[in-house]
Amino acid sequence: MFGISLGKGIKELLLQGESIFWGPFLLLVACSSCNIMEKESLFQENEIVIMEAKKHIFVYLEDVLIHSFGCVVFITAGLFLSERGGQTEGIVSLFLYMFVLIFFTSFFYAWTKNYFDAWYITNVHIVAVNQRGILDREVSYMEYSRIQDVFFEKEGLVQTFFGFGRLKVQTAGAEQEFIIDSVRDVENIAKKILELRDIAQK
Repeated sequence: MFGISLGKGIKELLLQGESIFWGPFLLLVACSSCNIMEKESLFQENEIVIMEAKKHIFVYLEDVLIHSFGCVVFITAGLFLSERGGQTEGIVSLFLYMFVLIFFTSFFYAWTKNYFDAWYITNVHIVAVNQRGILDREVSYMEYSRIQDVFFEKEGLVQTFFGFGRLKVQTAGAEQEFIIDSVRDVENIAKKILELRDIAQK
């Protein structure tokens, strides 16, 4: 009886207790709001953003597919085991649903990192935002006059076809190399940075 009630309880929790899954989502919304508000503080007065180096949509689709597949597998296995009604099956299904929550949280973490990882190419300098965690970010500034070289790399057929890849900037400062991966329109962004560097160094 314990196994049956546990299995049914878990199933009802999954099907009707949506509040469990709203936790990570609400956390993401709150963190996103904070990051969006903080974005304005990154720039000087009258500073104009010319281009944004952000992750290609392919990165988000890859995350969605991987995490969705994991959730479907664990949910299906959990429902199957809870239907059998045994004590062991009920406990195992509980752990499977816990993995679903882990997948949800992992997806929100990956989305936050990928979305807020960005370089802002402005008329003054480059603002590089490295989103290291949901509430942890590092901001660096690259002056055009100190940029020595700019590189971009497209690896494989997918990156070449869709036009995204790795962007690297070498500077004369303490941090000599800045890198951001999976940047959309990476070739044009690299050309624009070189153009602004040449203007600044004249």
